[in-house]
Amino acid sequence: MKKLKVFLPFAVAALVLGLGACDKKDESKQGSSNQPVSSVPAKPSIKVTAADNKTKLGLNETVQLAADKEGVTWSSSDKNVADVSDTGLVTAKGYGSATITAKKEGHTDGRIVINVERPAPTATLHMEDADHYAADGMWYNNDRGPFETPVYTKSSASDGTCVGYFGEGDKETLTFTSDKAVKAELMLTMGHNNSFDPLGDIMEAKFNNAAIDLASRKYETDSDGQGGYQFQGVSFGMYDLVAGNNVLEITMKGNAPYLDDLEIYAASAATIAVVPAAEKEAIAITNDEAELTIEAEATVQLKCATAGVTYATSNEAVATVSETGLVTGVAKGNATIFVTKTGMKSTRVTIKVTDKVVAGEIKAEIETGKIGDVDIAEADTAIIRRTTSGGETCTAQWGAGAVLTIKFNVTSAGSYKMYLNGRAAGQYGLTDVADLAAVVEVKVNNTAVAIPAETAISGRTFTDYLLGVVTLKAGENTIEVKALGEEADQVPNIDFFKFVPNA
Repeated sequence: MKKLKVFLPFAVAALVLGLGACDKKDESKQGSSNQPVSSVPAKPSIKVTAADNKTKLGLNETVQLAADKEGVTWSSSDKNVADVSDTGLVTAKGYGSATITAKKEGHTDGRIVINVERPAPTATLHMEDADHYAADGMWYNNDRGPFETPVYTKSSASDGTCVGYFGEGDKETLTFTSDKAVKAELMLTMGHNNSFDPLGDIMEAKFNNAAIDLASRKYETDSDGQGGYQFQGVSFGMYDLVAGNNVLEITMKGNAPYLDDLEIYAASAATIAVVPAAEKEAIAITNDEAELTIEAEATVQLKCATAGVTYATSNEAVATVSETGLVTGVAKGNATIFVTKTGMKSTRVTIKVTDKVVAGEIKAEIETGKIGDVDIAEADTAIIRRTTSGGETCTAQWGAGAVLTIKFNVTSAGSYKMYLNGRAAGQYGLTDVADLAAVVEVKVNNTAVAIPAETAISGRTFTDYLLGVVTLKAGENTIEVKALGEEADQVPNIDFFKFVPNA
């Protein structure tokens, strides 16, 4: 027991001293925040270089890459542009950019960008030189463009023109020669306000009678939709050109992009030239006038020296045509008669049909009027002259306060019923007029016409509206129509004024 008593204070003291040492050690750690802390060593980087610093390649070209570390593995961000072998040999497969990466465990990746650039084309061929085939014998989509071919003027096209406005079954066949057999990429330049993906949905293509797969091809556009078509190249892929004639044939399944140029990129030197389509003999119509005018229910015979032609009309509601070219007027308006024959350049004749003339009836056409001293047909008049789809030349979008003056001649003086032939107001005849007298003031020979109260004009169809009974004098007579109010688009569209003897 004494022995324990002797050593107990010593043990406690030792314990206390030990605790104090521990406290000092902790304080030392807390006070070491300003002392440097060791970090993990950085990974060594891999440096990649190209032979002769060649990072720009042409199609099918190669370049050897090297890494400053042994045992790296190689990969490409886009094998369709640039593929790389296990030894670092890069092969250009397609146009664009690709990043080649060298990897090794424990190292930071090394990278190098390879650009595969498109050279200047070996040849640029214009689709205007193609043979243009229309499935129905006509190029007249919406009656636009020269009739004999689908060639159109487009400022955004490479040479200012292109071919377009295709329909189902229409075909473009472009023939060109090569002085040798060579591989080449075919790039067709297209333009449209709509995107087409895939192109195979709206066209078929063959090269030297072999089908071209268009399922993976597309045309995309960011056009503003206002006719500023964006032209861009669409690659049809690599093909074997033969020495001699080569033929690209495109058949439309429906509305398709405009076709501008065919750019050919040969893999090796070659001389390539277009073979323009043979000029077709034109069908000639020998009537004296280019535009024929007939009354409704009247006829006119088209004179054609070419046998075996086919006739068609653009609007049977205006004019019909027989198998022999006899045109019959149906109702007032404009129609186009198309004359076609396979293997020949088609032609067309414009037919203007007027109302059937009634004995004693007088018509004053609106297009003969003036605003002040300016003809209504001139630009910047207060009234906009508009030709409707039915062929009527009418006023639209009247300016407030505008005065239209029409002068016409009368053989016999007398009392006449006066009609206004028109439709609802606005550019497209969409605004009904509830009370005509509230929006126009009409005078004949400086005498006001008493327009019946609440005469309403509505609808998009041109109709006769009775204004009242007036007296006309022999010789020149004058109509004045003044737009009332502050707003435009209040006055109806007017085609003509008609006077019928008041029996």
